Amino acid sequence: MAGAQYAERGIIYIASGAPYVRDAERSARSAKKQHPDLPIALFSDVPSQDPAFDLWFEIADPHRRSKLDCLPRTPFRDTLYLDADTRVVGSIAEPFGLLDRCDLAGCHVENRHPKSSATARLTGPHVDPAFTGLNGGVLYYRMSDRMRSFLERWSAGYKAENAKFDQPILRRLMWDMPEITVIALPPEYNLRTMRSILFRSANESQARLLHLPWYKSADSAPYRLWRTIRTLRCYPGNLVLMIRAFFM
Repeated sequence: MAGAQYAERGIIYIASGAPYVRDAERSARSAKKQHPDLPIALFSDVPSQDPAFDLWFEIADPHRRSKLDCLPRTPFRDTLYLDADTRVVGSIAEPFGLLDRCDLAGCHVENRHPKSSATARLTGPHVDPAFTGLNGGVLYYRMSDRMRSFLERWSAGYKAENAKFDQPILRRLMWDMPEITVIALPPEYNLRTMRSILFRSANESQARLLHLPWYKSADSAPYRLWRTIRTLRCYPGNLVLMIRAFFM
């Protein structure tokens, strides 16, 4: 069944362990509410009876980044992969149309601090610093031979390096494989911080998808609250820069 094409478009979740399956169920229900006709598949080591899922595929050998093994197994031609700690709050169908022009679409990585961000620290030195890469938790992609090769190299690279994070490897592959065409989506399709959600002006597009630490139930509630509140942090130094720039 995993090798068959079930539909042209669909969403997949990849979860190992009961807590992450429960998170995927909650996220899938939010997606189904927005798009009741869009099929949703779950890859997991624990079966789910949630009606939000139209298909289930077993993960026989689960590990920390089972998603890298399962992404090439999508039953759809055009796939939206979602992390389990997401909530769909608006239409997420529009970026599927971009897959007529590109292989891969997603939002830029926001956490790029050169010292405190693990994603930034672990990037390859040959990759141009201005090339931010994509957040690996929300990805639209169209299956093809070159896309399958890309995904398989992502999985192989993660295992070969015994890596803790998969996004640095994704960024390097996007840089090293120019045959994979990539389009960056606007941030409303993957809002990662409280400030980006709460402080949106009337001229900005409405939120489509929220991707926050609070939705990861495997962590304790105090830890999730602390990590979520951290995304509200402000930078007074930026106010000083703004005032100084005014007088330049």
